[in-house]
Amino acid sequence: MTRLRDSGVITGYSVSIDHTQLGRPIEASIDVWLRDEIGNEGLAAVAIDDDRIVEAFHPTGPVDYRLRVRVSSTDDLASLIDRLNTEAGVRQTDTRLVLVRLPTHE
Repeated sequence: MTRLRDSGVITGYSVSIDHTQLGRPIEASIDVWLRDEIGNEGLAAVAIDDDRIVEAFHPTGPVDYRLRVRVSSTDDLASLIDRLNTEAGVRQTDTRLVLVRLPTHE
């Protein structure tokens, strides 16, 4: 283990969080399209500020960003989407709730 860490293969350690215990049992994926005239600074500011957004990245394909979020309810999800639309320069979203999470290697 020390050799892997020292060689840079292991770059850090992580903690598994039970989001249900934190009051956020609902996980969703939100595809985001930004308004043409606005850069990603507004989205970056909201992503940093809002702890309901647990991951944000710019993928290939037609979508500008993909967000992974954890919320307490569907009303909370609607509130987050409203914030994205009003504060982050988002023109369109496509949201999917996560029904089942399979185990993976990461």
